[in-house]
Amino acid sequence: MSLSQCTWSDVAQDWDRWRDRIEEGDSGITAALLDAAAPLAGSRVLELAAGTGEVAARIADAVGPDGSVVASDEAEGMVALLTGRLAGLDNVEVRRIDARRIASPDDAYDAVVCRMGLMLVADPADAATEARRVLRPGGRLAAAVWADPSVNPWLASVGMAAMMHGLVAGGPPTGPGGPFSLADPEAVRALLEDAGFTDVRVDAVDGVRHYDGVEEHLDMGGSLAPPLSAALAAAAPETVTAVGETLRQLTSAYLTDDGGLDLPLRALVASATA
Repeated sequence: MSLSQCTWSDVAQDWDRWRDRIEEGDSGITAALLDAAAPLAGSRVLELAAGTGEVAARIADAVGPDGSVVASDEAEGMVALLTGRLAGLDNVEVRRIDARRIASPDDAYDAVVCRMGLMLVADPADAATEARRVLRPGGRLAAAVWADPSVNPWLASVGMAAMMHGLVAGGPPTGPGGPFSLADPEAVRALLEDAGFTDVRVDAVDGVRHYDGVEEHLDMGGSLAPPLSAALAAAAPETVTAVGETLRQLTSAYLTDDGGLDLPLRALVASATA
């Protein structure tokens, strides 16, 4: 498989493997998202790019028995994870949905939630416009994206180490569809306002992702992004070892007394009214 052919479905099982650690690091982001979408009791909610289903389960609890949740993802592998994770929740339906072409009628939802998916859409303007269309007047959008690479060493350092050893090229993934493509708060604000949203607010949410050591950081960080995962899987063992040593140098400032790593993260959480 070439790097360009690696998809989110190819890394779905790794997302499931690391989901507890991901949720631990992203807990503040999730709380801010739910606050931005509140009140949710009795609401009809669409979650886009729902991944492993942890956020959808939280939303299902918040909407209660009188509400409903559509948990969706475009990647078939993620849809399979959602189906397994959310089985038994009577107020949740799992669907495969492309955020740029949402197969729902106008005004179908009271809230649309998207954690770390909007920036991965090749044309986020289409996704924002579709989210606005399927929201009822006065409905709420809550979306989180990653801020600048400089304040997200947990992610940027792994990619930088791989790039320094020739496994990936092109610098930080700030272009369309990359994890840092919406790292500018004003760009997020403009995106949502251009889609027709009002009362747009963009707040920074800081957190820490803990790793037991550099080896775990490389294992986790290198397995969750499709091109990087494919590149590391295809690399010679000595190259992977060299990447790890470079990663150790890049993250040395964040070492804890017990040999672990506490790496900062920063998200932008946007809220808006349809």
